[in-house]
Amino acid sequence: MDWWRDLFSSRSWQRLQLSWEDADDADADAAQVERVLRLAPGSRVLDVPCGTGRIARRLQADGHRVVGIDAMGRFLQEAARSDVQVICADMRRTVVRPGTFDAAFCLWGSFGYFDDAGNHAQARALADAIAPGGRCLIDTIAADTILPGFEPHASWDLGDTHVEEDRRYDEATERIETIWSFTWAGEREQRATSVRLYSLAQLTDLLTEVGFGSFQAFDGELQPFGTSSMRLWLVATVPD
Repeated sequence: MDWWRDLFSSRSWQRLQLSWEDADDADADAAQVERVLRLAPGSRVLDVPCGTGRIARRLQADGHRVVGIDAMGRFLQEAARSDVQVICADMRRTVVRPGTFDAAFCLWGSFGYFDDAGNHAQARALADAIAPGGRCLIDTIAADTILPGFEPHASWDLGDTHVEEDRRYDEATERIETIWSFTWAGEREQRATSVRLYSLAQLTDLLTEVGFGSFQAFDGELQPFGTSSMRLWLVATVPD
């Protein structure tokens, strides 16, 4: 089984993701997405993977026409409750009409789950979905700023769940291999993840290969991406 399917279908992760609404300022996140993508009123927007639709439903409430794609039916049930149009599909596949959307976004490190061919396919599907002149946001971490101070361990709490991450960077594959431990109410689960870590240059090269033409790199606060940035918000534009 693919690690991502195993993780996201687990009881532990579903507990976390279904309670995320109360743990983060989703209104602020949605406002940042709207701002960085420069969404005009009534824009057609693709959210992939959309998870429970936390951002999609807020953009839709602001008047945009939003479609969410995710492979996990449990999360899509939550998104659909807000009348967001959803599609259950693998994000490596092109499942919408080419050039349908003014913008697309991929949040919370959801790029790099697959092997190089799969990541290329995911990027291609994003590019294919966007109309000429449209923009795509990829929110991730970048090798440029993560590796110099790489942290092999982290722990945090969300609600009544304690989460521990034990991470290892594999130089040969350029992937972060992580063992996640989840503890709640006397129960404990562990899951493994493997995510490709790109540098800013590598990611822009990949996106150029699939048809994007220009790029803007920000941090998570929408300031210019630099040596102290914890996250990379990369906006790629499809040429006119």
